Amino acid sequence: MFSFFGRKKSLKSAKAAPVEQKRSAFRMPVAFDVLYALDGRRGRRRAIANDLSAGGLRLATDEDLPAGSTLRLDFRLPDEFLAAMVVEREVYEQTPFGLRPETIKSVPHGFEPMHVEAKVRTPFYDRETHQFAYGVSFLEVPPKVSEELARFMHLWQINYLRARRGE
Repeated sequence: MFSFFGRKKSLKSAKAAPVEQKRSAFRMPVAFDVLYALDGRRGRRRAIANDLSAGGLRLATDEDLPAGSTLRLDFRLPDEFLAAMVVEREVYEQTPFGLRPETIKSVPHGFEPMHVEAKVRTPFYDRETHQFAYGVSFLEVPPKVSEELARFMHLWQINYLRARRGE
């Protein structure tokens, strides 16, 4: 039992209903330019992507896209933060005495351009920015794109934590 504004309640009645998580992957707040082409239409348009995850992103544009439409996204993940970053990795060198571990420090290389198909899932209009925004999920992500997304998220988190600690 516990007291809530003078009333005693049991722990059974105080439990909140479980919240259903709709997202299947961690999302990170990062913004970058994207060129997109709407399936069935010629030409590409520019948009801003943010709220990136391994399964999709949020796309902000001045165009009203139909929910369920397919897009071809072309983008390059931001990599300016990599220039000031040093990471350590362990390699093994063959010596006359067997394999010996060695730690190497290096600056991570930039990210490759990415091309992926996506589906518009959740459209909404942002009244403050006067733009349309869409929850977009990636379709059939090529392994190379998946690896680059994972590498970006890993390095971005390392950079964020180091900056937070003042390193």
